[in-house]
Amino acid sequence: MPVPFKRYLSLLVTYLKPQWPTVLLMAVLLLSSIGADLIYPQIMKMFIDTATRGGVASMLLIIALAFAGVVLFGMVTAAIGTYLGTKVAWTATNFLRRDLATHCLSLDMGYHKAHTSGEMIERIDGDVDKLSNFFSRMAINLLVMGIFVLGVLILFFTIIWYVGVAMTIFVLVTLLILLYLRRRAMPIWERDRQMSATFFGFLGERLGGTEDIRANGATTYILRRFLLLLREWFPIFLKGESAFLFMFTVASFLFTGGSILALGLGTYLWSINVVSLGTVFLMFSYTQMLQYPIQQIQTQSAARRAG
Repeated sequence: MPVPFKRYLSLLVTYLKPQWPTVLLMAVLLLSSIGADLIYPQIMKMFIDTATRGGVASMLLIIALAFAGVVLFGMVTAAIGTYLGTKVAWTATNFLRRDLATHCLSLDMGYHKAHTSGEMIERIDGDVDKLSNFFSRMAINLLVMGIFVLGVLILFFTIIWYVGVAMTIFVLVTLLILLYLRRRAMPIWERDRQMSATFFGFLGERLGGTEDIRANGATTYILRRFLLLLREWFPIFLKGESAFLFMFTVASFLFTGGSILALGLGTYLWSINVVSLGTVFLMFSYTQMLQYPIQQIQTQSAARRAG
C-alpha cells in the first residue's frame, strides 16, 4: 500500500531534526559539488576554443590549472558530503532501530507467537538498513539533483533556444518513462522484501533450535520446508531482478539516444558555423552529465525493493 508523503516527511523530521547542523552542512557541500560540476565543462569549452583559435600556451596553462582546481574542489566537497551523509544515516537508523525494538517489546505475546524472532530481526535490522539512503541523502538529493538538471537545461537555453527545448523534452520523456517502469516494478520488489523477511525468519528460528530438531528427527522435514521456501522466493526474486535489469537497459537506450541527439545537434550547428567546437563538446558533456541526476531522481522517488 502506498505510503502518504506526510508519513515520509514526518519520519525525516523526527530522525533528522536532532542532526540539523550536519544535514545543513551536507546540503551546502552537495550544492558546492554540483556547482563545480556545472563549471568545469565551461572551462573545457574555453580551453578547446582557445586551442583551436591558436591561443598562447600561457593562457592554455592557466585554463588547465583552473580546470584542475575546480575538479579537485568538487571531489573534496563530494567526498566530505558522502562522509557526512553516511554519518547521518547511521545515526538516524540506529535511533529508528531502538524505537522499533522498544515498540516490539511492548507488544503482547500473541504478536510474538504469530511472528518468529528471525522475521522480526530482519524487519528491525534489514528493513531499517534499506532506509539508510532515505535518511542520508534522499530529500537533499531530490532537491540538489533537481537544481542540477534545471541548471543544465538553463545552460542549454543559453546556447540556442531550440537546443534547450529539445533537451528539455528529452529529459521529461526520459524521466516519465523511468518513473513509470519503476512504479510497475514496485509491487514485485515489495513481495521480494516480504519473502526475504519470511525466509530469514524461518532460517533464524531453525538454526536456533538445531539440537531440538535433530533430537526429534525432524531434519528431513525442516530441509523440505527450506526447499519449499526457496522455491517460492526464487521466481519472485527473479522477477524483481529482471525488472531492475529491464529498467537499466531502457535507461541505457534512452541516455544513448540523448547523447546522439546532443552530438547530432552540435555537429549540425558547428557545420553551419553557428557554434564553436568547444560548444559542441559542452552540449555533449552536459548531456552525459544529465544521466546521473535523472537516475537519482527516479531512484529516490521510489526506493528500490520498497526500502
